[in-house]
Parts: sequence; C-alpha cells; structure tokens
Amino acid sequence: MNNFISVNRLKENLKEVVILDVRFDLHDKEYGQKKYKEEHIDGSFFIDLDRDLAGVKKEHGGSRPLPEMGEFIEKIERLGITKDSSIVVYDEEMVTAARAFWMFKYIGHEDIKILDGGYAQWVKEGGRVTEEETPLPENSRYDFEIQNDIYAEINEVKEGILDKDISLVECRSHERYLGLNEPFYSKPGHIPTALCIDSKSLLKDGKVRSIDELKEIFRRLDKYKNIVFSCGSGVNASLDYAVYSEFFSNGKVYIGSYSDWTSYSENPIETKNENSIISN
Repeated sequence: MNNFISVNRLKENLKEVVILDVRFDLHDKEYGQKKYKEEHIDGSFFIDLDRDLAGVKKEHGGSRPLPEMGEFIEKIERLGITKDSSIVVYDEEMVTAARAFWMFKYIGHEDIKILDGGYAQWVKEGGRVTEEETPLPENSRYDFEIQNDIYAEINEVKEGILDKDISLVECRSHERYLGLNEPFYSKPGHIPTALCIDSKSLLKDGKVRSIDELKEIFRRLDKYKNIVFSCGSGVNASLDYAVYSEFFSNGKVYIGSYSDWTSYSENPIETKNENSIISN
C-alpha cells in the first residue's frame, strides 16, 4: 500500500523519515501530550489534533475546521519539514493520524504514510520507544500548494444530495448514522442520501484490511464520479479517505462534516436508512 507503512518497513527507514505522534483522546484533550511525555517512538515529534490540525471553532464550519494555514506551515517548519521530507504519522487507532495525513495531502505533500496498526503495533513488534523529547532541528522553509480537489465545502455536499454522480459517505458508526446514538450533537442521524462506511469497518485487528476486502467494501461506490467523506468533525472521514485513495483519486473530505451540517437549522437530517449501510 502507498498510504500505509508497516512496522518493519518503518524500522528499516527510521533515520530517513520524520515521525509525527498524533495521539489524542476526545475525553481528555491533554491525553496525547501526556502519552508522548511518558514514551513515544524514538525520534518522533508530537503534534496536537486541536491545536495544530484544526482551527478555532465558530458558529459554522464544524467542530474542527481547518487551521489557519500560515500557523500550520509555521508549525511544520519548526519541525524541519520540507516538501521533500518523508513523513510517517501514528496514533492509537489511525484516525487522528489520518487527519494529519489528509492535512499534508491538502498542502500538496506527496511522501506521507500512516503507521499501520499504530503505536500498539509498534510496541508489540519491539519498536524502540523513549521518554526523551526529540530535539528540534533547524527551521525549514515549506512551499505549499493547496489541493482544493480533496476538500469539500457545504455547498458541494448540498449538491451531492441531488446529484446522482456524487456519493456522500458517512464514516461514523452505524448506530450514529441511524440516529440511535449521538453523544456529541443535538440532532441524531446523518446527511440525506449518504451511504455509511464506518471507518472502523476498514480495519481488522487494529490494522488495515486486505486489498481484496477493501475493494469489496468500496465496490458500491464504483458508479459515482465523486465521493465526499463526512463524519462528525472531519477526523474519521480522513481515515476513509486515506484508505479509499489507495485505489481511487476521486475522493475528498467534508472537513466541517456533520457538526457543520447541523449548525444550520434549515438543513435536513435522515435516520434509519439501513439499506445504505456498507459493512464487512
């Protein structure tokens, strides 16, 4: 696979890559930083989902909108990253790492991969860890080029409800998709016409499923010209995007996702559409 890297392959190339720790917990905003200080992959730097990969929440735009691009570029320049850097991102479930993956793709970075199996797999296979913070290198200069073809705004989502060439794909759990459980937002359900591919269904035993299994999951999307992935706040959707883009180039992420959609009182909501659940 092009977007994911095995533990063994990372071990072999440890000195040639920039490693970013993106661990995060929705219920403890300091979790990732604390875990990094306890121990992390030797040589890795910590970046924070809310501080570095998302901007300030406003009335509209979602719970985790895009960060100010100048601030994001300054952050990665402080880590010595250039357009030629080989980057590996990791977390514990490959979800926040996928948001980092998407962010780098959005600014035009080519060589970035997600550690398959995440931190747990690294430890399980004897990867070297340390509690010592990685010293910062000299600042770099990063010349970015925004890739708007992988970014979807709300108007495109509205268009997708009516356009048979566009498929909206919900990446939250089946229960949240059906409106049976919604822990974060006041309106349970999903954006009308959206199919459901729970990001967790793309994994097996904590790692990405086989190519044949993934192709079977995505087979139902073959007839669409464009695919827009959505979740709660543009995080889980990034994992679906990262996996889907192994095979196809017509995917994009609605970063505002359901949290943006439901911030407009006039936007319709659907529930209980079990025939639109794609699972394995």
